[in-house]
Amino acid sequence: MKLRELAVTALLVLGMSGLAVPAQAAAGYDRCPNGHFCLFSAANGGGRIAYFRLGSTDLRLQNIDAQAYSKWNRTGRYWDGFTEYNYRGGVIFRSGPGQQLNVPADVATQVHSVKPA
Repeated sequence: MKLRELAVTALLVLGMSGLAVPAQAAAGYDRCPNGHFCLFSAANGGGRIAYFRLGSTDLRLQNIDAQAYSKWNRTGRYWDGFTEYNYRGGVIFRSGPGQQLNVPADVATQVHSVKPA
């Protein structure tokens, strides 16, 4: 290659790399993958996220036990939250398909397991 061709190629590569826009990381509720039920450790989809397809007998395993301050049900099924591990105790919430909302603190701190209804 001639020097001129190298210079043109270099300018094209540099110019093209300047057009690249960095990807924005998903934030808040948008971190919840489609087809999953998601719990968040803070209101409005903030904090840590745990997402499920089958449920969890023990939310300690996902580091979100008694911290379900918001949720988004991106599945076509209803989901239940239980006051005890292994789907025992009372059902403290039922989340319908597509439901996205904050959970009152007195409820959020009692959720220890979740599964589809």
